[in-house]
Amino acid sequence: MGTGSIAARLATFIVVATFFAALAAVTLWTREQSRRLDDAVTSQANFVLSEAKAALEAQLNLGLALADLPQVDGLLNRARAALPTIQSVAVLDESDRVLFSTNAVEVGDSLPQNPTSVSAVWSTDVAGERVYGVGLTTSFDTSAGSVLLRVPVGAMTERVRHYALTLGIGALAAGAPLALMGWLGGLWLMREPRRALSEVAEALEGLEDGRPGDGAGSGAAAGAALGLPVPGFVAAVRRRFGVLEGAEREVSRLDELA
Repeated sequence: MGTGSIAARLATFIVVATFFAALAAVTLWTREQSRRLDDAVTSQANFVLSEAKAALEAQLNLGLALADLPQVDGLLNRARAALPTIQSVAVLDESDRVLFSTNAVEVGDSLPQNPTSVSAVWSTDVAGERVYGVGLTTSFDTSAGSVLLRVPVGAMTERVRHYALTLGIGALAAGAPLALMGWLGGLWLMREPRRALSEVAEALEGLEDGRPGDGAGSGAAAGAALGLPVPGFVAAVRRRFGVLEGAEREVSRLDELA
């Protein structure tokens, strides 16, 4: 195998190893970033819904009907402003009909709710949106409606993709010089073993026809440096050649007698 072939194979191995190492690192870090972003959005949504729930229930406890509550639009707009990724915040009655919303188009529509407990914040994914909700109760512990908060899943996905792209470019930029250094270091470390193997090969070439090669002495020393039993192997091969030569002479003698 030539020097160029060894260098090319080493370069290919280092490039492939660096690529997969960078890919694995980017994948792991991106998943962690996605989890953290999801947790952050969920935490902020829980806070916004809890604040809206407390404000609305305080008015409900005064005996007002949900549809007649004052200043609800201002409350919902402030809730929407608390998280830029929020698409809309809406208040629904017990029949899932939208009474108030930061998106005027939704008012009067019916939106399905999650059938979980009204006292806890819940979330579900519907048609490319992450919907968070919490139920409203009166002082008599009866259900009065709910508050829904909708966040486009694409808004979070786009941030994760941007993070992954930035991280991937950084990983490749950092991995390229490291791969080059690894390739040069590998060639330097392989210099002595390659020279020793060349000497061993030269020593073994002389075994053909039972004749020792010119570099038998250096080949034995190189083999010892590599931990290879070159002298013993050479001696064994010579013995076998001697046996074969003796057998060949005996066959020739028998042919002459015949």
